[in-house]
Amino acid sequence: MTDGLDGHFEPKHGLEPVTRLTRDLRTAAATLSDVEARYLVDAYYIMQDQRLRTEGQIRAMTKSAEPHVVIAWLSGQSSVLEKQIAGALDRYTSAHPMGQYMKSIKGIGPVLSAGFLAHIDITKAETAGHIWRFAGLDPTVRWEKGQKRPWNADLKVLCWKAGESFVKVSGGDNPGLYGLVYKQRKEWEQ
Repeated sequence: MTDGLDGHFEPKHGLEPVTRLTRDLRTAAATLSDVEARYLVDAYYIMQDQRLRTEGQIRAMTKSAEPHVVIAWLSGQSSVLEKQIAGALDRYTSAHPMGQYMKSIKGIGPVLSAGFLAHIDITKAETAGHIWRFAGLDPTVRWEKGQKRPWNADLKVLCWKAGESFVKVSGGDNPGLYGLVYKQRKEWEQ
């Protein structure tokens, strides 16, 4: 067993490594249903949040010289699972022309693309405004007390994550179209 600092462990004491997706499962990922893709997108972000919390715990324990071998193992396993889910979602989005297009946009990867593909039924949206409204981004829509939420909360979060992604790429040498739009708008507002 290693010291746990690099996240690599040999199976001892019942700590078995996470297995990779088989070739058959990677192939099957291209045919995920929208429900399955939505679930995997949610699972990805839940695992990512947990891994980030775990890494914070490891940093704190390292500073105080506390042992953290099992926690480091958990972080490594979570990272492997995240990559496996992202790979499956990459296959899912590659099987759709719109998914391929979205992944070509700087700042949008397979997880966001899969989320958008799985949440938006373009046959039900006559205009882009219908998608904005469905995502809760229409400022004229009000959520009245006692009523069902008039938008898709998960899609709204995905839109926010896409916007944050454009902010992150806007500072680089090649910000892409939407990173550039953000940068120009920020300069104009300042």
